[in-house]
Amino acid sequence: QATPSCPLTPSSSQLPLPQRNTLPFSFFRLRMFRLGRSATKRLATVSPFTQQVRRCGVFASFDVNGEVGVRTSEEVVRSMCDKIQHRGPDGTGVDSGPFGQNGRWALGHTRLAIVAPDQRSADQPFKIPDIRTNNKHNIALVANGEIYNHDSLFNELVDRKGVSKDTRISRSDCEVIIHAYKALGPDKTARSLDGMFAFVLVDEANGKIFAGRDPCGIKPLYYATSSDGSIVGFASELKALVGLPKISNIYEFPNGHYYTPETGFVKYYDPDWKRFADEGAEEQKMAPWVAEEGKNEPTAADLKDALDMAVKKRLMSDVDFGMFLSGGIDSCIVGQLMMKHIRDMGIQSIPSFTVGMKDAPDLMAARAMAKELGTEHHERLFTAEEAFEIVDNVVYHIETYNAELIRSAVPNYFLAEAAAQKVKMVITGEGADELWAGYSYFEDATNPNALHRELVRIHSRLAVANLLRTDRMTMAHSLEARVPFLDVLNMEKVMSLNPAKKMIVKGGGPKQREKAFLRRIFEPTHHGITIPEPVLWRMKAMQCEGVGEDWVSVLQARLSEKVSDKEMAEAKERWPHETPQTKEEYYYRSVFEKHYPNCERVPTTWEGGYRAGGAEWKSDTYTREGLKDVSRLTHSLQQKHTA
Repeated sequence: QATPSCPLTPSSSQLPLPQRNTLPFSFFRLRMFRLGRSATKRLATVSPFTQQVRRCGVFASFDVNGEVGVRTSEEVVRSMCDKIQHRGPDGTGVDSGPFGQNGRWALGHTRLAIVAPDQRSADQPFKIPDIRTNNKHNIALVANGEIYNHDSLFNELVDRKGVSKDTRISRSDCEVIIHAYKALGPDKTARSLDGMFAFVLVDEANGKIFAGRDPCGIKPLYYATSSDGSIVGFASELKALVGLPKISNIYEFPNGHYYTPETGFVKYYDPDWKRFADEGAEEQKMAPWVAEEGKNEPTAADLKDALDMAVKKRLMSDVDFGMFLSGGIDSCIVGQLMMKHIRDMGIQSIPSFTVGMKDAPDLMAARAMAKELGTEHHERLFTAEEAFEIVDNVVYHIETYNAELIRSAVPNYFLAEAAAQKVKMVITGEGADELWAGYSYFEDATNPNALHRELVRIHSRLAVANLLRTDRMTMAHSLEARVPFLDVLNMEKVMSLNPAKKMIVKGGGPKQREKAFLRRIFEPTHHGITIPEPVLWRMKAMQCEGVGEDWVSVLQARLSEKVSDKEMAEAKERWPHETPQTKEEYYYRSVFEKHYPNCERVPTTWEGGYRAGGAEWKSDTYTREGLKDVSRLTHSLQQKHTA
């Protein structure tokens, strides 16, 4: 009997993780990305940040328990790869081998050829002979992301674990996962990786699987289970699992976890700062602003140095790259820090990219900051009509019906499309608001501990919110985005700061608004670059608002025309789970259902339907339909302000 194309599943917050001794999976599909636009038009040929790597799309599948060709046939592998070819459009390769007693594995690789095209050893999937078995078996790997500490980690394996330097077959950063696994095992390997990643490793000799995802979920991953609850598939995008035979449920792979059939899911990233403000928690006494009279609380210099190091390591590239410059304080700070390192690399300028409607708050602020940075600035102007025309495509790529997220994804789609014409990698300011209490509704936080708990709550949802948008909109155009604010050390420092220093003075002046402490750290001139005063102290604008104050209302009106009153009245009967509350939400839901039938329980949505809806306190700043008073976003650099 055929199974549904995408069966009903519990929401990810309630998903039942597979138990120990779960059977190995039979299908894996995630994406690997390769940096840069061209090998002949590099920004720097030699630099301390240069490496030769390949970032492409990858696929893995397994036949187990005597199955023959069900999921490892070349036809199946290639058909799954085709569904997300946009993440690696330059070709597909397939490899396979024996697995367990009666099984077989197959790996597929969709290539985005950018750097060192002559270094064939860097091609994925990796398949390295296992010297533990006299090379009779292999260890195979497919991985998506960047391992920033790959060189130092491999050198440590050589110095302390006796790994031979000759075992490294390429300069790819992801290859180090294999060597770490052989020397350290799954648990220590997952904890040793510094970067953004989602991967699966196949140990032929032992018939074992090892899969993992980075601490924040910067790189996406889903998994599918069979009728007995066994994991039978993984994918970086939901669309690659839809239609896969013999599956019962689909879930999101939890970030900060690794998986083996023997251990089930293991949470390897669980920092103490997540419990610093929990009432009655032992960790409250350990909070740096409490313990030892606050002597261990990070200083402004500590915070600046941590972010600077995070930016520096993310410039690891030997191809064209640029930055998303929204004109918000976060991307401006990243740009301020980047330029010193860029110039140390012998590069005088890089491209910066902004999206917005004419005279939009983001557009005008970014223009001023780009002038200060000296970037080659590019603006992508759009209209509300253009936004309406691409909604269906945005929903297809972002794989959710969350209205708040889709609204912000629309301008990001335009932005990524424009950037991909020039570069293959961008640095962004994503993730800062979840560390620094950057959203306007934080002005109603009742006390510092409540503020910290709210930061922990929304930080835990990054993988299904901001990072989902960032990955899907950039990868829809074969573009990689890196997020220095979500560096593990930077997160540790920022979340060890007394949350009282993040409180907003409601009704106060510009220098008492959100992220005031962060703004003051970067207010002075840094290596000759000063953030312009109107930009430094402008109000935080969510991405769907800063690009134009009124386009969302125009879009909502157009979408409402597509939904009748009768359809709206019958919405609960049609969708009892997460019933749409507005015609805008109804429209998104119908598009999602068209592409992903019976998958309504796969996406994770906000409590109350929007980010602020789940906070401990009530705030009238935002509603399900967005910011109530968009006039608050207007600043002095806009023409309407000076007219």
